[in-house]
Amino acid sequence: MSAIRRTIVSVEVYEEIKKALFNGEWAPGERINRKGLAERFGISQTPINDALNRLTGEGLLESHSRDGFFVPDYTDAELADLFTARAGFESIAARLCAEDASAADRMAFVSLFEAFGETVQQGMETAYLAADKEFHRMVINVSGSSRLMEVETSFGLFGRSYEHGLVRSPSDTLAEHRDIVGAIVRGDGRAAQLGMAEHLLATRRYLLKGKT
Repeated sequence: MSAIRRTIVSVEVYEEIKKALFNGEWAPGERINRKGLAERFGISQTPINDALNRLTGEGLLESHSRDGFFVPDYTDAELADLFTARAGFESIAARLCAEDASAADRMAFVSLFEAFGETVQQGMETAYLAADKEFHRMVINVSGSSRLMEVETSFGLFGRSYEHGLVRSPSDTLAEHRDIVGAIVRGDGRAAQLGMAEHLLATRRYLLKGKT
């Protein structure tokens, strides 16, 4: 394999592994099976190692000497820091959504939480987690800011902060989500921005208090 071709393959594999990592394909603390990845992509382990070393350098994986590469298992304090960063850039994204979203986008936001009524009933937690993720993903995408989307693509703050699923109870967050959606629908950028910042910082505070 030429050096150029190896570089291209390493970059492609890096992007695919990072995408899988952000999508939660591996559990926190899980060891990455390099042989399995090589078989999956139909390549040697050399570009796999190149990609994993790059992800380790970016802080997205951990290398444990001879044991290999592992998915980080974040502490509550580390997760709280992810929510700090998210509060900064997602609040701006929410403001842009409120100011620039199309009518179709606004209706899509409204529909996300319609199925849950006043509360999230027992057995609907998985559906609520999916709606929660889609809501925050839509805020970034609908904002229309390529730079904000680049931040998420590069660092995966959104995906990484869900490594243990929902942090706070749906009973706490459903009303917050709907308040932000309401601000977006009304076109109230300031309210959307403040609502999103408070929503994510509330989770940060919860984590730093040890979930008490």
